[in-house]
Amino acid sequence: ESLGQCETGYTSKTMTIQAGNCNYIVEFCYKCQVINPGIVKINKFYLEDSTCNNSLNISLVLGQLYQELSDGAFIYSNFCQDGLYNTPPCDAGYNLFTIKFSYCWQQWYRFNGIENVREYWPCDDNAECEEVIKICWDETEEEFITTRESLTGPQSPPCELQWYEITWPTTINTKSDCFILNMVPCGIEQP
Repeated sequence: ESLGQCETGYTSKTMTIQAGNCNYIVEFCYKCQVINPGIVKINKFYLEDSTCNNSLNISLVLGQLYQELSDGAFIYSNFCQDGLYNTPPCDAGYNLFTIKFSYCWQQWYRFNGIENVREYWPCDDNAECEEVIKICWDETEEEFITTRESLTGPQSPPCELQWYEITWPTTINTKSDCFILNMVPCGIEQP
């Protein structure tokens, strides 16, 4: 697949999400399916205002973006909206949704056609964790209930450096080394 595009069968959606005290432009790739809502993952993200100095480090920002993504109401409001009408009441069943987490990330300093930006992308050489969540409708409280259902096993990601060990690029069209996201819910397999 060409850089920046979602893989075949997925749809791209870009939105602004606050993490810490800064807003980020986040591009998601998602797939809605007939019986259960589908799959979603973060394709890339970057600061909306490059002068914003966040109180959170990049690893915590990414963790907060994934936390936002793990909410049933967020999924239905932004992605598979037909699922709103097909969500069963909690006493009758649930829908399933898979969230794909990437372990290894890197910063790409590039010109996006408008300005120089520092985008964060999953590394090409990566490991993925999949979390399946159950979503149902609580008729009494009139809200979606999201329950973490299952995880793939711990992975052995091909990256070891922490975000603070990375030298961020200073030349346009260069990428940093890959850094590991330690807060992936599947855990990290120890060698």
